[in-house]
This record gives sequence, structure tokens and C-alpha cells, in this order.
Amino acid sequence: MARTLYDRLNEIKTKHLNPQSVTGDKIANDAIEEKHIKDGVITRRKIADNIVGTDEIIDGAVTRPKIAKNAVSSDAIIGGAVTTEKITDGAVNASKIASSAITTEKIANGAITRDKVADRSVGTDDLVDGAVTGAKIASNAITQGKLASNSVGASEIIAGAVGSSELATNSVITTKIAAGAVTPEKLSFAVPSRPLTPPVTTAEIAAGAVGASQLAVDSVITEKILNGAVTAEKLAPGIGGGDTLTMFPTPQTALDLGGIVATTQPATVDLSTIIPVNTKGVIVSIACINQSYTDGGMMAYIFRQLGAEYALQVMAPPVNAPGISNGASVLMPVADDRTLLWQAYVSGNNSTELVIYILGYVV
Repeated sequence: MARTLYDRLNEIKTKHLNPQSVTGDKIANDAIEEKHIKDGVITRRKIADNIVGTDEIIDGAVTRPKIAKNAVSSDAIIGGAVTTEKITDGAVNASKIASSAITTEKIANGAITRDKVADRSVGTDDLVDGAVTGAKIASNAITQGKLASNSVGASEIIAGAVGSSELATNSVITTKIAAGAVTPEKLSFAVPSRPLTPPVTTAEIAAGAVGASQLAVDSVITEKILNGAVTAEKLAPGIGGGDTLTMFPTPQTALDLGGIVATTQPATVDLSTIIPVNTKGVIVSIACINQSYTDGGMMAYIFRQLGAEYALQVMAPPVNAPGISNGASVLMPVADDRTLLWQAYVSGNNSTELVIYILGYVV
């Protein structure tokens, strides 16, 4: 009997059911499969809260209209997913920009206008060399403290800008005054009218105003020459004999020769390191140093110059008494090559060291 009832139940078809007769209680758990659900019958109200997960959503199914306002938080956005196209124009305001995020590369050329620059924010390091031109400097902005020493030249001064109050005391010297610039009105004293009526007095002649061209021929007579004013270089060649004597402060040694015990052969001594070219004569003196003798006699020195002989004699000291015997001095001519020809004469048993001195010269 039971088997027959089960078989009968399997024979129940849709047509045997009354409308609305299958309630929730009649449906077994997990009995409704996908094939039993008609397309489009599951509405929003049929879906329980928090049951639709990632796996239930088809790729691309969540379009812009499906996302509620303020539903997408920072955590929901993949890093780097917000590209330029995703950002609305004007959406990035100051609060959205991180500190120090705007680097030079982020700023468009010409984007920093005057309004974007804070007051007193542009320092020396921010200015390009040569950027501050005349047009950038406000009137009266450059004070004395802004000028470097010696930076203002003639080209920087406007014509007529330097008045008497700008000139330092005693700054206008002779070389600063243009020729002809000092008119009678500029002088603190009266100027005689031109042409001047002779005689012109000393007070009317400026110091140094009388040059060679102002002197008449033969106008400088003896009384006009100050004593001692005519020096050797003022004399023309041949005037006053052309001879000038120069004495050395100390005698100049021309020759120092020892071991003279007999009459010598004529020899020359060079004076070119002592006297100048064109020397006419020299003052010669001799000395016999450490002279000694045993049986009397004397030392004599002959200088043969330009066909004449000049003798200098030194008397012998006491026997075996070495010492210095100075002879006299004589002025004698000198050859063009500035040499002297000398010869020693020795009498008796003498020995000596000869020194020839030049005391002065004549040109």
C-alpha cells in the first residue's frame, strides 16, 4: 500500500498543484537549483543583505551608475589607478596636494605669475645675473649704501647732475679745468681788460706762464740769472772750456802690485771701470806700501801720456822700517781708451808694493 502511495506522489505534475499551494515549508533545503530559477525573477528584494561577494559579481558588471556616492574609499582604489583622465578638472585643490609635492618639473613655464610670489620671497640667489635692468628698479630705490665703491663712472652721471654741493672741498684741481673754461667772472680778483696796457706787472703773470717762446732774443742778461742756477748740463759744448772736475769721495784703486825690487818695463793700467767715456784727464797719486831698503835710494814712477812724462817720487823710509810712503798727486791727460802707461824706477836695494790711486777726473 505504501509503495503504491510513493509511486503515486512521483506522478504529481504541475497541473495537479493549485496556485500558491507550494509554500516555503513544502520546499526541502537546497532543493532549488539554478535550473529551477527563471531568468530575471530574483529581484533586489529577494537578495539578503551582505550575501553578494566578489565571486558573485561578473567582471565589468559594476558600472558607474551602480556605485553609490562616496562609496569608493581610498582603500578601495588600487595604487596608481587614479590617472589624469580619472581626475575632474579643478578637483585637485590645495588640500589635496602633499607638502613639497610640487617640484620644478610640475610647474608649467610661465605659470608663476606675480600674484603667486610671496612678498620678500625673492632673494639674491633667485635672481639671474643681469636680470635686474633699469626698468625693474623703482625711482629712488638705489640709496648710497647700495652702490659699490668706485662703481659710478662718468657715463653713469647725467649731464649737469654734479653741482657745487656735490663737489668735495679742493677737488677741482688744475687738470680738471678745461682750457678756456675759467672766464673773468669765475675769478675772485679783477682781471685787466685785453689788450693789456704795458707795463704788465709781476702780479698779473701766472707762475710758470713765461716759457722760452715768451722770452725775447738776448732778454736774459747776467742780472736775471740766479746765483748757482747755471749747472754743468745747462752749458753748451765748448762753453766755459767744457771742463768739469769730479772728485771721488774716496780714492779709487787702479793698481795694487807687490814685489817690485827693480826697475820695471812700461805697462798699462785700465781705468775704464773708474772713469767715464770722454774723460780728458785724471788726478793720479801713488803709495808705496811695506817699502824697505838696505843701502839708500828711492822709488820713482813715470807716467807717459800722450807724448809727455809725469813723474811721481816716493822717498825711502828709514832703513828696514816697513811702512807707507805716499807720493804727491798730479793731473795728467788720459788716452781715449782710458789707460795709463806707467813704469817704476828703483835705486839702491829697495822692495815695495805699489798702489796707484785715481783721486778724480776731468771731462
